[in-house]
Formats: sequence, C-alpha cells, structure tokens
Amino acid sequence: MKKKIILITVIAVITGAAGWIGYSKLYGQKKQNSQGLMDSRINFVSRTSGKTERFITALEDQLKENPSNAKLSAELGAAYLQRARETSDPEYYNKAEHVLQNALDADNTNFEAMYLMGTLCLSRHQFKEALEWGIKAKNINPDNAPLRSVIYDAQIETGKYDEAIKTVQEMVDMRPDLTSYSRISYIRELKGDIKGAIEAMKSAINAGSPAGENTAWCRIQLGNLYLNSGDDQKAEQEYQEAAYEFPGYVHCYGALAKLQLSRGNYNAAIELLKQAIQISALPEYIIMLGDAYTLAGQKDNAEEQYSNVKFINTMYKQKGIDTDMELALFEAEHNKNLEEALELAKKSFERRPSVKGSEALAWTYYKMGNFNEAEKNINDALALGTKDPLLYYHAGIIYRYTGHLDKSIEYMNMALKINPYYKNLYSE
Repeated sequence: MKKKIILITVIAVITGAAGWIGYSKLYGQKKQNSQGLMDSRINFVSRTSGKTERFITALEDQLKENPSNAKLSAELGAAYLQRARETSDPEYYNKAEHVLQNALDADNTNFEAMYLMGTLCLSRHQFKEALEWGIKAKNINPDNAPLRSVIYDAQIETGKYDEAIKTVQEMVDMRPDLTSYSRISYIRELKGDIKGAIEAMKSAINAGSPAGENTAWCRIQLGNLYLNSGDDQKAEQEYQEAAYEFPGYVHCYGALAKLQLSRGNYNAAIELLKQAIQISALPEYIIMLGDAYTLAGQKDNAEEQYSNVKFINTMYKQKGIDTDMELALFEAEHNKNLEEALELAKKSFERRPSVKGSEALAWTYYKMGNFNEAEKNINDALALGTKDPLLYYHAGIIYRYTGHLDKSIEYMNMALKINPYYKNLYSE
C-alpha cells in the first residue's frame, strides 16, 4: 500500500503561532524512553482543563517520591506547558523549564524532554533555540512525527518556508493527525490558499478529541479562516462550537469579540473582552478591548487599556518571553514611542525574519515617514500571497503614500470588506 501523501503546493498548500503547540502521543519510537509522554493515566490532551490540574498534582506528588525519574519529569513538564496553554500564565513556563532540565540532567538522551524544551522555546518566541532543540530530538529519534512540529513552527517563524513545507510533509506522511493537519492549514493560509487551509483545519478537528483544548483551538482557527474570507456566519458557528466543547476558553471570548467588532457591535465586543481578560490578561485582548472602547467613543477607557499593554509585555519579558515584534506593531498602530517601536521591530526581525516581521517593519517605517523602506518591507510581507485583512490595510495605506494608487485601492477594498472598522480605528 502506497504511503499517503498530501502535496503541499502553492495551490494546495499554517499561531500569531505558527501559533499552535499541541501535545499528542509520540509515535514511531525505537527507544524505551520513547514509549510516549501521554499514556492512559495522563492523556490530558483529550480531557478538560480541570483534569490537567489534577494530573499536575498527581505528577508533582509522584516526582517528590522519585525526583530522579526522567520520565516523570518530562511528563510533568508537558502538563505544565498544557496548563500554560489553558491559562496563558507564563509562570508555568518557568516550572516546565525546571522539571525538563531535571529530566535532561537525569537522561541526556531523553528526546521527549528535548521536544518539550523546544515547545517551551516556541511559547517564549525563542525560535532559533526551538529549532536547535527540535533537531536534537530528531537526531535521537528520526522516526518520530510529532517532534517535527517544533522544527516546523520554528522554521515558519524564522522565514524558512520551503524547509517548513518539507517538514510538515514528513509529518503528515508519518502520521496524519491534528498536529500535522493544523500545520498544513497554516502553511496554506500563508500561501493564500484559504480554501485549502479550511479543508486541512477541518481534517485537524476531525482527528482531535471533541473535548480537547487543542481541538477548540483548531475550531477557532477555522472560524478565523471563515471570517477572513468574508463568511461571518460560518465563523460564528465555529466559535460557538468551540465554546460549547471547551467551556470558559479564553480564546472563544476573544474570537467572538473580534466577530462583533467586524459587525460594528462595539458594546457587545467590549463585554466579551472583559470576560476574556478576567480569565487571562493576554495583551492581544487588552489591545482589542482598548480598540473596542476607541470605536465606541470611550477614549478614557481605551487609554486605560492601552497603558496596561506595555506593563504586561514587560512582565512577559521578565518571564523570558520575547514580545518585541508584537509591542513594536502595537506602538506603531497607536502612534506611541515610534522610535522605540522601530528599534524593536528591527531587533525582532533579526531574530524572526518572517513575513510577520516584515509587516511590523513596514508599518513602523511608514509611521516614521520612511515610505521607501515601508514599501520595500510591505512587498516582502505580501510575498507569500497571505490573505490577511490587516496586512491588506497596511499595504493599502503604504501604497497610497508611494504613489501606487491602483494597488492602494485594491488592498484597501479587500481589507475593509472584512473589517470596515479599520478606517475608524487606525489613524494614519
């Protein structure tokens, strides 16, 4: 029987992440320590967030009795990382790093701990380090599919798109599951193949557990794909389904708020974002709440939210998370500390030379009045064919100032068709 192959071409070709880190069983192993992170006792991927907490407590107790057990340390590291996904609390990253280092100290060939160290680095936006960990793990266990997700994500975030396509092709050839399908979806999205991205994300959802946090995340990404292609009804259906399957999920509130903003229902978006921030004060939702207040004409409330963003980003940085690119784009969008924003964007691009980095550079150069550099970088940001309304809006404004009026009108129309509030939100 021929090996199943999914061709990842520009026509049929993935978290901001690539934005998503999944924890699935590790298959295709040859060594004893490759039996798998998630056995029947701790398969928390397909369970609710409450069970993750209970797994953590149980593993912590077991590790106290056997502190040199590398397998237990790796399992606890995985649980901490999953809990970080569920709560967005960066303190879990420090806890994960500690126990994963213990695992590696006890067994320096433990590829599971290496894989999870790579996952930790991805979460902290340390993409070059993540790639190194992924390659180390692969060298020990070349037959493992899920660990390639670390390599793929790091390649995407450092602009190695051709290499990333090869990596995800290997993943899906070895094990077509939620982890591989969701990443196929993202590379297709980056390449502008929205239809193909939707099909792959549906496959990811079908392969996942209905009650899993990672499946809920995939539903939200599917909703985002629908929203960015102009189908807000299907987007809402996916967001609501995710909320039903994984109650209290912070990203469900954020996604529904984004939908309400696109419909001009600013007060509804405000209420949803308040609920999201009560669960987790993520910078992206604090910024969105500030934007919703701005659109609703509540300037003082908006400024209060915006003032919190830099404080939280500073806190994230203290926890080892690189937020330079995100902070640069925020400051440029809101005309704050533009010289600092440009320096942050430049430094970030050195570490993350991706289309996202090019977009951040383009917009900060534009805000600084350097239109030639802005055009150069927006061209780079558009090079893959990514169909993103905010990218289109940035391109439309920049092309207007560099004299490409036809292109400016084209991109502005595409952006405002999806999110008409851009013209009232972002000052030029």
